Amino acid sequence: MPHPISHPTGNQDARQSWLSAQLATPVTVVWTNNRSVMLSLKGPVPDGYHLRLHHMFLQAPDTVWHALAAYIRNTKGAARGILRTYIQQHQHTVHKTPQPSPRSPILQARGHYFDLEAIYQELNQTYFANRIQARITWSRQPSRRSRMSIRFGSYHAKDRLIRIHRLLDQSFVPRYVVENVVFHEMLHQLIPRQRVNGRWCIHPPAFRQHEQRFRYHRQAAQWQCRHLSRLLRG
Repeated sequence: MPHPISHPTGNQDARQSWLSAQLATPVTVVWTNNRSVMLSLKGPVPDGYHLRLHHMFLQAPDTVWHALAAYIRNTKGAARGILRTYIQQHQHTVHKTPQPSPRSPILQARGHYFDLEAIYQELNQTYFANRIQARITWSRQPSRRSRMSIRFGSYHAKDRLIRIHRLLDQSFVPRYVVENVVFHEMLHQLIPRQRVNGRWCIHPPAFRQHEQRFRYHRQAAQWQCRHLSRLLRG
C-alpha cells in the first residue's frame, strides 16, 4: 500500500490524488470550515466519491489518512472509530476557525453634482481645525416611493461614518445646503449625545449653539423648508 503524502505541506490537491490512488477510483475532496459536519461522504457515484472534509484533516497524521481511505471503502468498519477520535481531539480547531470579517460599506463620496469628500475636508479645516476624523458617503439610491419626510444625514459613531441622503445630489440644490447637512453630522462627533434633565438628548444645547457657527445655517434651513415638497417627490 502506498504511503500517504507527508502532511507538513498541507497540499490539498496531493491529498485528493493520494486518496484516488488508494481507492483506484476518482475522489473529489471539498475542504470546508463547517462547524457541525467535519466529514461527509457521497458515493460511489458514476464519477467516483465526493468527500467533504474539514480543514483540520490537513494536519492529520498518516494513520488517520489510512483510516480515511478505509472508511471510504467501508463506512461501518473500524476506521470509523479512528476518525471519530481524531475529530473529538481536534474540536478546538473548529471553534478557532477564522470567520470572515463584516463587509465594510462601499463608500461613494463623489456624486453627480457634489463631492462630499471635498466638502468634508473644507469644513473640517475651516470650522473644526481638522479635529473630526470620519468617513463620508452618499446613501444608496433611494427607492421610488412616496415620502412624508427625509432624514438628510446621519452619523454612525461606532464606524465614524457620515451618510448624506442622495436626494440632495441634484442640480437645483445649493451647495451651502449640502454643506449645512455635512456640518451638522460632523458636529455629532464633536458633541455626542448627552443626558439633559435625566433624558438622553441627541442635540443638547451646546450642539444647537455650535450649529449656528456655520455661515449659511439659517439660509440652508429656510431653503429646506421652502423646497421640502420638491425633495420629497425625488
